[in-house]
Amino acid sequence: MSMDELTIVAAQFDPHLFDAAYNLSKIEELIEQAGEDCDLIVFPEAALTGYCFSNEEETRRGAIERTGPELRRLQEIAAKRNLSIVVGAVEWAGKELYNTVFFLEPDGTLFSYYKSHLPFLGVDRFVQAGEEPAAVFETRFGPIGMIVCYELRFPEAARIAALRGARLLLQPTNLPEGGESHPDFLSRARACENRIFLVSCNRCGTERGFTFLGRSQIVDYNGTVLQETGEGEALISARIDLTEAENKDIISAPGERELYLLRDRRWDLYAPLSQRPQEHGFL
Repeated sequence: MSMDELTIVAAQFDPHLFDAAYNLSKIEELIEQAGEDCDLIVFPEAALTGYCFSNEEETRRGAIERTGPELRRLQEIAAKRNLSIVVGAVEWAGKELYNTVFFLEPDGTLFSYYKSHLPFLGVDRFVQAGEEPAAVFETRFGPIGMIVCYELRFPEAARIAALRGARLLLQPTNLPEGGESHPDFLSRARACENRIFLVSCNRCGTERGFTFLGRSQIVDYNGTVLQETGEGEALISARIDLTEAENKDIISAPGERELYLLRDRRWDLYAPLSQRPQEHGFL
């Protein structure tokens, strides 16, 4: 039986490149600040490693392994505090590098998602793309969806998570200046069009010429921003009831004004979405 009501926290901070020990220490500090009432805490994309690597050799040197001390320590904390932890890292997995988000459960379960939509910047130039459009993890809170940063710009990813039953969509991100469209309207649009809760956790600070926006958000299923940070280090939290995201229908006047947001989709008309870009004239 899943936990439908939970207190969720987004922990915005400034990770240090090539300093996983510092980043882990900072994550532990922020978990302490989040308090005993926190059920699920979300950290930024690449929070354990930093993001702005300049080449593949640097990326290999800065990456962590999922069997390494960082995730082992976070698993200990998750178990001790009965806390679910979401954290991003550049991962060295066998012979490949990935931009990975990990979801750690108190019972020792470890879910992971490889970012699949890769912009040509930062570490995403040197990692392999994942093969899922979005992840849906079967957690103690029920199904939770996961996308990473740039993937907010692809509505198909969030929609697939919703169709797979996700009531909450998590978006760890490293959003720099110039990406204001994400907190200004894309996060609210993804939540509203799918009637799901959405948590976007960004980083702050400056790294190798990139200045990051901050502005982490918790958004409800109507697209209303419940909490938002500024540009510096901060924690935001909200108590949410995931059952409120199960109803995809809006009936304002029975028999007169009825919207069925998933049922009314014309999936039979959407074949162009699965065609290769050149078939539309895009390269």
